[in-house]
Amino acid sequence: MDGEGAQSTEHVHALTGATVELRCTVTAADGRGAAVRWRRDGVELIAEHRGRFQLTTDDGLDIVDVQLADAGQYTCHVLDQSQRFVVRVTGTTIRQRRNGTRTLNSFLLRPR
Repeated sequence: MDGEGAQSTEHVHALTGATVELRCTVTAADGRGAAVRWRRDGVELIAEHRGRFQLTTDDGLDIVDVQLADAGQYTCHVLDQSQRFVVRVTGTTIRQRRNGTRTLNSFLLRPR
């Protein structure tokens, strides 16, 4: 991100199946209104990549029904300014044992 001003990094922790709401609070340095662009792990989120990724009317990004594969770095860009979100996702599985007992396993997927 050379030449871009990263204003902050927010860490977000989500459970699988939840909705994550990322809100971009950066504005253009000169005060002009400008379009917000979102990237995930450096790749721009464009219309064909959205699906569960929904742009909101306030320039935010909602990730609906979060999956483990959604963990990563999300960045909103407004001209020369950016804001970064590091999303971690925790999932759970239930294992049935032969003796009839169940165990609940939790695991955390961290961004690359």
